[in-house]
Amino acid sequence: MKKFFSRTNINFLIFIGFIFAFIFLGRYFSFDQQSLDRLFQKVPLSLVALAFAMAYVAGTFLIWQLKDPLKIIGAVLFGAYLSTLLIYIAEIVNAYIFFTLSRKLGRDFVEKKVKGRLKRFYEHIETMSLGWVFLLRAVPLIPYRVLDLSFGLSRFSFRKYLLVVLVASPPRIFAIQFVLAAVKGFSLEKTTAYFMAHQTVALILVLYFLAAAVVVFKLKSQK
Repeated sequence: MKKFFSRTNINFLIFIGFIFAFIFLGRYFSFDQQSLDRLFQKVPLSLVALAFAMAYVAGTFLIWQLKDPLKIIGAVLFGAYLSTLLIYIAEIVNAYIFFTLSRKLGRDFVEKKVKGRLKRFYEHIETMSLGWVFLLRAVPLIPYRVLDLSFGLSRFSFRKYLLVVLVASPPRIFAIQFVLAAVKGFSLEKTTAYFMAHQTVALILVLYFLAAAVVVFKLKSQK
């Protein structure tokens, strides 16, 4: 019993508690886009950009599902370029928070307790080249939070991961914000009409998502 309540196990239980808390909050305490939009309308225009960035960090830290309505609101309020910059800054902060959280609370448990295929998975992450980590971060393949937590649990260098976050995040964020700003929100009908009228943009995005498919294929072929 005393061995069970070791520091390693306690830290990992706290870490798992955080994850379940985020899932619970996202399921039972989420806000719709209209509620968030009304909230930002109450903030003075001179402070709305700062308020949005802070809300994105705090909101997506506590309630992961908030990121999608916040992305839409940011695109409508600030346009593609400024909303990309604000979300980019917020995602750097989030990457630091979640990487550090998993590194401090979960890494020791993975090192001492995890075995088998899961152990080999984290060993594969630790030896992954910067090029592959860049692709994983740049293309819409895996959610940012999953990447932050997974690399934090491995031995992968935080400095290298932060470098990848700084360089690889903008294209992925901009691709989403550009479309959201163009159609003023998210609507399948409006999005389809926009792509029909702007086929060059549609082609670029198709090539972008094909790059994601190539990453998936390459990663599977290396297993």
